[in-house]
This record gives sequence, structure tokens and C-alpha cells, in this order.
Amino acid sequence: MPAVIRTADVSDLDSLVAIEKRAFAGDRISRRSFRKFLDRQTAETLIAHEDGAAVGYCMVLFRRGSGVARLYSIAVVAGGGGVGRALLSQAEDMAYDRGRMLMRLEVREDNERAIRLYEKNGYRRFGREPDYYHDGEAALRYEKLLRGEVPVRTAVPYVEQSVEFTCGPCCLMMAMAHFLPDFTPSETMEIRLWRHATTVFMLSGPGGCEPFGLAVTAADRGLSAEIVVSHVGALFLQSVRSAEKRRVMEITQADFRDQAERHGIPVDYRAFTVDDIRGAVAGGRLVIVLISEFLNFGKKTPHWVLVVGDEAGHFVVHDPWVETEHGESRVDAAAIPIPHQVFYRMARFGGMRAAVILGRRT
Repeated sequence: MPAVIRTADVSDLDSLVAIEKRAFAGDRISRRSFRKFLDRQTAETLIAHEDGAAVGYCMVLFRRGSGVARLYSIAVVAGGGGVGRALLSQAEDMAYDRGRMLMRLEVREDNERAIRLYEKNGYRRFGREPDYYHDGEAALRYEKLLRGEVPVRTAVPYVEQSVEFTCGPCCLMMAMAHFLPDFTPSETMEIRLWRHATTVFMLSGPGGCEPFGLAVTAADRGLSAEIVVSHVGALFLQSVRSAEKRRVMEITQADFRDQAERHGIPVDYRAFTVDDIRGAVAGGRLVIVLISEFLNFGKKTPHWVLVVGDEAGHFVVHDPWVETEHGESRVDAAAIPIPHQVFYRMARFGGMRAAVILGRRT
């Protein structure tokens, strides 16, 4: 009889832990982590039984607003042939039903059996992550297109932010690495660009960046820049209670606006549209876009991401923030396909829309 596969719940916790211990010598999911994943809306775990015994499981993670599902883990410890293939197939169906266009995964480079399973089932290798596992073994990255006919492609390198306030500078570093052949991203450069572009330096800790500071910094580093912003005047002041901090932010931003004018950076005071972003990308440019993290992570905080492509009704986005508390790694945040209208709903903060369009200087 074929294995019976169903969605796992808390009653399966002991079985999942037992499978994990039998299947993996290291890099195991802990009992506590299994419990968190079972309770999380952005994770789904399937468990397979044969003759009443649990013989395998797989776990899929779903980032909100993304067109990607991630096969986080799959393990088979007993049973007849085809359990792994059946789990993988049902995981793909589940991802498809949630509107995902891609399934992505990482696999140990020395796990020949798993690699054969993925390749026989239509997965394409597209990357390698050295020193990915605790013992130093590399991971191979695979993906499979679940819907549509155009695979996601981008030549823009991905940079993960190392601190919580440098999303804008990391987007800028990705663009610089793409357009400037001699540029190499680094944590030192991340902080240097932040110091150049930030809105405020003092009083209550590090500040973030606004579009004029990012555009001026990009122009100073050799890129062309354009700004599209729906608000005139100082930005991000709505939650600032300190009069002194407001004054410093207003002075800093006024200086950035003056610098942008001296650089001759075009500024369009209006809400950008989906077609604006599509047109910029079609012209070979990249777009730093302000979003709210609420849709992705339930946090009402501003955040900058980089639009690097436009494929099959989806924007391809590099998000410099990796939510490690949700089990994410760099592979979850790089080259994320997001449907145009979903992205447009994300692309605002406090009623404001802002984008910085970057390209090669001619």
C-alpha cells in the first residue's frame, strides 16, 4: 500500500523528532523548533505513514507576499520506495495551491541520493553556498518552476544586511556591484554608505535612510539616480516625539535635498506606479523601493528592497533582510518573485511611496 500523507500537527511531534534523529547526524531541527513551525502560518509540515508507523516528513516555508516556497527539510527513514517522491509531489501541490510559482531548496553537496531525487523530478541547480552546514559542507541550491513558463533570472549579486538599519545602503551596494565592475561589497562599505546616506546620527540610536540621501550617495559613487516620492518635505517624522530629533532630521534631509538639486538628480513628486518600475527595469536599471514590513513579518516599520527583474507578472526582488527567527536564510531573501499588485500593496509606508531608480552613468 502507498504511504498515507497528511498535514502534521502537534500530536506528531514525537514522530517528527524521531525521524529527524534517524535521518540526520547533524544540523537537526530541535523539538522546540518543530513545535514553533507546527504553530506558524508560514510553515506547513507533511508526515507520511506506512502500516501505522511514521516513515518520513517534509516541511515547506512560505514568506508572505512572495512567489517562492522553500522546501526547508525532507526526510525518509523507512517504508517502501517512492515515499520521498510522494512527499515532494504533495509539497509542490501545496505550494502551487498557495499561489507560489517556484519551489526552492538547499541540499548537501555530498547527498547524492537526495540530489538524484530532485533532478529526476525537474529541479534545476542554480547556485552553491559554501560552508552552509555546521560541518563546513557546501549546499547546492535547486529550484523548480511550478507555474508559468519563464524561470526567474538575475545577474544582480545579493547582499545581506549585517545590522537592522542598513537596508538602504545594502540595496545601494547591490546596485553598485552590478553597475560598477571594480566594486566589492563589504561590511565596512555597508557602514560607510550608511554614514553617508543616513537621516539622523544621534539621540535615540542609529537612523535609517530616506530617498534623497540614497540618491545623493549613489550619485557620489558613480551611478545615475532619479527619485520618485509622493511626499514633499522631510520624511519619517510622524512617529518622532523628540523636538530636537525632529529638528536634526529636518536639517539633515533639507541638506540632502539641496545636494540632490546640485547633482541635477531628477525628482518627481508623485506616487510611482507599477509601470514606472517595469519601465525602469526594462531599460536596464534597478529600483530601490520603500516598503512596509507588515505584510511580510507583521512589523509596521519602513524597509528598502531592490527590484532587480520583471518576469511573468512578478517583480524579482532582493530583500537585504533575512528573518533568521523565522528559519530563513539568504536563499529566502534573494531573487524573490512577487506578483506586481502584491508588491504594489507592500510598497508604501504611512501613506507615502518612494523609489530611487539607479543605473549606469552615461
